[in-house]
Amino acid sequence: MKSKNTSKIVSMLLAAALLCSLAVPAFALDLDNPTGNTQVGYKAGTTLSDNGTPDDITDDTIAGTYTVSIPEYILAGEPDSTPAEYDVTASDVLIPYGTSLTVSATYDSVLLLTDNTATELPYELRANPQSAGSMAAVTSGSTILTAVAGNPDAVTTSKVAARVTQAADYAGAYTNLVEFDVSVA
Repeated sequence: MKSKNTSKIVSMLLAAALLCSLAVPAFALDLDNPTGNTQVGYKAGTTLSDNGTPDDITDDTIAGTYTVSIPEYILAGEPDSTPAEYDVTASDVLIPYGTSLTVSATYDSVLLLTDNTATELPYELRANPQSAGSMAAVTSGSTILTAVAGNPDAVTTSKVAARVTQAADYAGAYTNLVEFDVSVA
């Protein structure tokens, strides 16, 4: 009987020795000097292109995300009147650091009679950029709103309005378009 128990004990000791030989100690950090560097990254916005290694976000081109609300229509006021004001708003502006979102207004300075587009009525677009104190006429292509990077919770609003500059010669509805251009640079 002693030989059976002895062989069992020897077998267990050999199995334990085998398991210990398979274990490989791995130390990722020097416990006496626990320092090290790693890069932490975060990508805000949409990746336009990855110019290198997919894991390296520093070589990616990032576009912003934002919401710009413009009026569906602007009703022009009479000459020498105070026209109705409409809001142009930028919100949720999450753009790369060091850039700004700008909204500009491009327009022809004439309204066209809808049933005879050869008949024109001159008008001016007015705006109150958030830095201005009151409404003023703006030229076509002027910036009417600017939102800088750094505060995505801020809502930036500018007022716009239109006013005809002379009385209409013919009765009817006059229309034309204002194009709002949004850019981040």
